[in-house]
Amino acid sequence: MRTYISPLGFDSRRVVRPVLSEGLDDEDEVVLLQPSNSSDRGDDAYQEVADVLTQVVPDLSLHTEHLPYTDFVESVLYCIDLIRSAGGETIVILGGGARELLFPLVVATFSSERFIDTILQVGDIDNSVRRLPEINLRGRATDAETKLLSELLTLNTPLSITDIASELDKSKSTVARHVNSLAEEGFVETESDGRAKTVMVTDCGRIYINGHDHGQLEML
Repeated sequence: MRTYISPLGFDSRRVVRPVLSEGLDDEDEVVLLQPSNSSDRGDDAYQEVADVLTQVVPDLSLHTEHLPYTDFVESVLYCIDLIRSAGGETIVILGGGARELLFPLVVATFSSERFIDTILQVGDIDNSVRRLPEINLRGRATDAETKLLSELLTLNTPLSITDIASELDKSKSTVARHVNSLAEEGFVETESDGRAKTVMVTDCGRIYINGHDHGQLEML
């Protein structure tokens, strides 16, 4: 089972294209986000989505959630609740819809990455459907872990934990412990190669480090 969550504007294709690109089965659910004062054009877009998707799955579970768009915080919280209560594989579509819907959904998405399996972006320039990386905005790494992550960016990874410890003149146990914590946050990826474990910084890790004050990083 998959649950799709997507804002819906006046262009139904921004929902239909990414949903069909991922696939649609009988048990799937599509949740469309619209403003609380939906217009006739919004209703028409909903009907267009329904007309296309129910050709694929006649008994599709398709419904609308109306966001309190004038209250940004409440809209974010509403989206978080939708994401965390979604059943099965959760797919969030970032594309289309008014900014008052899209911005809260973006914040909710990257604040709830552990509850989401796939993030899709529908491009404004070329209308392509792209998968986005999960980005952890919570940043719960300790100072020591953040320092190691910053140092890993200066190395030519992937490297084994043994090689990292040697390059940075740290103990293997310390590096391994910090790497495990960073992997839990999604800042690094690890892969076993025989008895060795190789480490690579993820896009999420790069964004996390580059969002830090560089002067503060030098003091760690």
